[in-house]
Amino acid sequence: MPKHVTARMSRAWVRSGRSVAVALAVAGLGVSLVGCAGDAAPPSAPAANSDVGKAFASEDGVAVSVTRRICGISGVGEDKPEFTAVGQYCTVGVNVENGTDETIDLAQLKVKGLASDVEYFPDYWAGTAADGGMQALDAGESVESTLFFDMPKDQLLERVELTSPWSGIESFEVSF
Repeated sequence: MPKHVTARMSRAWVRSGRSVAVALAVAGLGVSLVGCAGDAAPPSAPAANSDVGKAFASEDGVAVSVTRRICGISGVGEDKPEFTAVGQYCTVGVNVENGTDETIDLAQLKVKGLASDVEYFPDYWAGTAADGGMQALDAGESVESTLFFDMPKDQLLERVELTSPWSGIESFEVSF
């Protein structure tokens, strides 16, 4: 059976060790916060021909708009990254307004991102950790949700294609 060895340090060493431990803890906290934020670049202005912010409305009163794109996020979660991107997360804000008299199922809204003709799909679990994800939306309500696309660090999401079950906005594309 292995023996347990304990060592008692001198009080002077413990005092200096505490200072070093506090300094390391503070430095580690700073590094972990920077690591959580990633190298997120500030959102750039949309291209002149972009439909960012434009509401696409259905015949029965559902309006969908893409509100932003932010890339360079390394992880998502409240206290620590619960989900870490393999490359980086590019996030896309999607606003949905339900002007109908019925609850609508937002899971029916299909979204794919494109960069250099490669398709990327939202990370469901990262989106759910961030804001609960896109579920159901009651009549007269609106929601802003964030979709997370895990993609290579050297790529930026160039555009998103949205396909909906709502008549009048069956499919549309927004470029960044």
